[in-house]
Amino acid sequence: MTQQPKARRFVASPPDPSRFRQAPSEDPRSPGQVVLAALALLVLVVGVPVALWVLSGPPPLPDGWPTREDLTAPIGIDTLLTVLRVVVWIAWFHFLVCVVAEIASAIRGRGVPAAIPLGGGSQQLARILVSALLLTGIAAGQAAAATGGGGAPVEPPSQVTISATTTTAQPSAETIQPIDHNRFEGHTAQAGTKNPLAGKKVYTVKAPVGHHHDSLWDIAEKHLGDGRRYKEIYELNKERVQPDGQHLHLARLIMPGWELIMPEDAVGVPRVPTETPAKTTVRTTEQTQPGQREQGPQTPTTNQGEETGTGSGTTVGGDHQSVDGGQTQDARWRLPNDLLGGGLVGAGLLMLLLVERYRRRGRDPEQAAAAAEVALRVGADPERSDALDRVMRALVRQCDAAGMPLPSLFGALVDDTGVELLLAPPQTTVPPPWHALDDGRRWRINRADIVPDRSGPAPFPALVCLGRDEYDRDVLVDLEAASGALSLEGDTVVAREVATSVAVQLATNPWTDLLQVTTSDLPDAIEDVLADRLRVVNDIDEVIPDLEAGTIETEVLSGRVSRAADASPQYVVLGAPPSEATAQRLTALASRTRAGFGLMVAGTVPGARWQLRVDESGTLRIPALGLTLSASRLSEPTVESLTELLAAARTHTQPPTGQNRVRVPNSGRIGDDAAWWTANVRIGVLGPMDVRATNRLEQERLSLATEIVAFLALHPGGVHPSVLGASVWPRGVTAEVRDSMVERVRQWLGTDTTGAHHLRQDSGGRLYLGPEVAVDWDCFTELVRRSRTAQTVRDERELLRRGLQLVRGPFLSGRPRGGYSWIARVHLERLVPDVVVDASHRLWELTMGGDDPAGAVSAVQAGLRLAESSDLLWRDLLTAEHRYGGVAAAEKVVEALGERIQRHGLVLSPETEALIEDLLPASAPRSRRAG
Repeated sequence: MTQQPKARRFVASPPDPSRFRQAPSEDPRSPGQVVLAALALLVLVVGVPVALWVLSGPPPLPDGWPTREDLTAPIGIDTLLTVLRVVVWIAWFHFLVCVVAEIASAIRGRGVPAAIPLGGGSQQLARILVSALLLTGIAAGQAAAATGGGGAPVEPPSQVTISATTTTAQPSAETIQPIDHNRFEGHTAQAGTKNPLAGKKVYTVKAPVGHHHDSLWDIAEKHLGDGRRYKEIYELNKERVQPDGQHLHLARLIMPGWELIMPEDAVGVPRVPTETPAKTTVRTTEQTQPGQREQGPQTPTTNQGEETGTGSGTTVGGDHQSVDGGQTQDARWRLPNDLLGGGLVGAGLLMLLLVERYRRRGRDPEQAAAAAEVALRVGADPERSDALDRVMRALVRQCDAAGMPLPSLFGALVDDTGVELLLAPPQTTVPPPWHALDDGRRWRINRADIVPDRSGPAPFPALVCLGRDEYDRDVLVDLEAASGALSLEGDTVVAREVATSVAVQLATNPWTDLLQVTTSDLPDAIEDVLADRLRVVNDIDEVIPDLEAGTIETEVLSGRVSRAADASPQYVVLGAPPSEATAQRLTALASRTRAGFGLMVAGTVPGARWQLRVDESGTLRIPALGLTLSASRLSEPTVESLTELLAAARTHTQPPTGQNRVRVPNSGRIGDDAAWWTANVRIGVLGPMDVRATNRLEQERLSLATEIVAFLALHPGGVHPSVLGASVWPRGVTAEVRDSMVERVRQWLGTDTTGAHHLRQDSGGRLYLGPEVAVDWDCFTELVRRSRTAQTVRDERELLRRGLQLVRGPFLSGRPRGGYSWIARVHLERLVPDVVVDASHRLWELTMGGDDPAGAVSAVQAGLRLAESSDLLWRDLLTAEHRYGGVAAAEKVVEALGERIQRHGLVLSPETEALIEDLLPASAPRSRRAG
C-alpha cells in the first residue's frame, strides 16, 4: 500500500451560520459619542501642543551639534526637564502622523493603512477616534471582533470532508455520510419571509488577524481578480442594513461579520441557498444573474474592422456593456448565462463543435448562435474535462497492473489541481500514483501525476456533472451507482434545465464510449446535438421493452470494460415524472447491480434512492452528499442556439476554386514580408499567438495584453473601447479597469519612429494600431493579392512562396482557456484556412506544371501546417509525393492520412478515396473511417 500523504483539507471560511440572521442590536451611533470623539481629537491634536507652548515655551530645537563638554557634563534638573519636553513633543508629533495617515486612508478608500513605525497604541487610538467621527461604532466592532464578543462566538473553522460507511457495496442515500455544511442552515429567513440574500453570493467580513483587517480592495483582489473592482462590491452593498444594524457608508469602513453581496463572477464565495418554496414559472427569455452586467449589441463591422456598408465581408460581433451607458439591449448578442458557467458540459459541447468544424468546411452560424459560442468558449473547461477523461481510462490500466478490481465509486470531484474519486465502500489499497484519503473513502490524484495516454475503455460512462460547489470544484455523480432513480425536485423549470444538461453530457462527455441516451419531455432540439447517441421519444412506455432487453446484469465493475458493443449502457433522462407504473418499471431497471442503466427524472419519483433539490436561483442540494452546488443547466433557447451552431458546422460547403477563387480580404494596411521581418512590433496570428514588442510587461498581465493586441490586429479599422471591453471581458468589466489595461498595452507596444504610440485612438474614440505594426495575416494577404496580378508565372510563384513562409501553424493556436471567445464572432477561423489553402493549392499547380514536385511538396506542407483537415491539400501532397518519391513516399502520405482519420474520426471525400485507389490500390482500405 502506498504511503498516505497528509489529506488536503478544504476549510469552510464562514464560521457561524447565525451571521445570516438579522439580530437586533443597539445603534452605537449617538451624538454623545461623536462629540466625545471630536473633543478627544481636538484635545490631543490641538490642546496638547498649546498647553506645552504656554507652560514651557516652544519646542526645544537644537541650534547645532552637541560638543564633547555637553555630552560629558553632569545632568541637572534643567537638562532632565528639557529631555522630557522633547519626548512629549515627539510623542505628540508621532500621534499627529498616525491621525493624518488614518484620515488619508479613509479618503483614498484603500483599506487599513500600513502600520506606522512604533505606532502601537498611538495608531490604534488615532484609528478609533478618526473612525468614530466618520462612522461611530467601528472601534467597538473591531474590539468585539478581536475579543470574540459582540454577537455569536466565533467558532473554529470546520473541516469539510467527504465520508462514507461500509454497510453495503451500493452507495445509496443510507450508506453515504453527508458533508458537514451546517453553515448553510443559517441562511433561511424567518417564517413567512424571504431571505434577501437568498440566491446571491455572499462574503462575510472576517475578524482582524494581527495587523491585517479585511478591506473591500483585498476582497476584490482575492475573489474578483482585481482590487480595483472594489467599487462593484460597494455599489451592491451601500446603505444596505447589516446584521449589527449599521450601514456601509464609506468603501473603506467595513466591520467583521458584515455580509457583502458579491458580483456573480466572484470565485470562492459561497452562494446563499433559497429555502422558501419556489413558485413554478415559465421563462421565455434568459435571466440576468444578480450583479452581472447585461450585454448589448455591437455595431457590426467587417472581418477587417470596417463599418458595415463600407465594404463586404463577414461580420464581426462584440458586446456593449451597460457600464458605458446608453447602449440598447439586443437579445441576439446576449450571452446565455447557463453556458457562461458551462464547465464540463461546455467542454464536451465545445469539443464536439470543433470536431464537426474540423471535418467539414461548414457555414457561418446565425448571430444568436454566435453569441452562444462566445459563452461556450468563455465557460467551457476543457482542461478539467481532458484530465478526467485521462484519469478514468488510466484507472483501468493502473488497477489491472496492481492486480486489483476497479473501485466502487459513486462520484468525483474535479478542480484545477487534481481529481478525487468518492468511494463506497472505502478502499485503502490504491494503485500508484493515487493516494487514499479519509480511510479510503476518497482517492486523489494530482494533476501532475495524470498520464497523457487516453487509450483504453471508459469504465464509468454514467459520471455526469451536476454543478460546482463553493470551492469551485466540479461535482459529478454516477447515475448507475445510485442503484435506483435520481429524483430532481424543486423548481420545475430549472429541474428540466438540469436534466437537459445531464442528457447532453451523457452524449458528449469524452470519458464515455458507446452508449444510448433516451429522453422524453425535454427540448426536441436536443436530438440534433448528437443523433447517434441521443434520441427523443414522445412516449417512454414504447421503448421500455427495448430497454429491458438491452440491460445485462454484471456482478463486478470489470464487466463494464468488456461489455460488447451491442450491450452498450442505456440511460434515461426525463423532463417530467412518468406514470406510477412506468416509474416502477424504470426504477426496477435502475436498481440492478451495475447493469449499464441509469435513470434521472425532473420531478418526484416514489422510492427514488437519491432526492436532489434545485430552486429557482439554480442552487442545487444533494442531501446524500451534503453538498450545495451552482447547478449545471441548459435552457431551451440555449439548446436551440447550440443546435444551430452544430448545424452550421455540419453543413457541407465547397470553397471557391478555379475561376471563382477565394476572395482575399483587404485590411488597409500596407506591408509585405519585408515589413514583417524588419518591424519592431510584430503580431503573429498564423500559428501560435505571438507578439514581439519593444518594451517589457509584467508576466501576470502578458496573456490578457496579448489578447487585446490580437483583437486590435484583426480589427485594423479600429474598435470602440466598449466593444473591446465586451469582447475581451465577456463576463463584464468596469471602464476603469478596461482603460487601465489599454494604457498598459500602449506602454508595452511603445512608440514608432515618429515618436507616436503604436496603440492610438482617433477622434471618434476608436482604438487602432499604427502603420508600423506588422501583422503576419495582413502581410500574407498583401502577398497573395499581388500574386493574382503578377505579370509572370515566376513572379506569382515567388510571391506565393514568400507568403506561405509566414504560416507557422493553426490559426491563433495555443489560446488560453476561456480567452479569445470573440473569435466566434470574427469568423476568421474559416476564412483564414480558405485563403491559405487557396494559396497553397495555387502554388502546387504552378510548381507541378513547372515540373518541380519537390517545390510542390513544400507548398502543400506549408498549407497543411495551418489547414490540416483540407482534403484538397492531402490530395495535392499525395500526387506530388507519388511523382517525386514514388510508391514508397505516397504510402507514407496515406499512412499519415490514416492516422489523422483515426485521431479525429473523419470520413474522406470520394475524390480522395478515388485518388488513393488509382495511385495505390493496395493502400485504399487504410483510408476508410476507423471503426
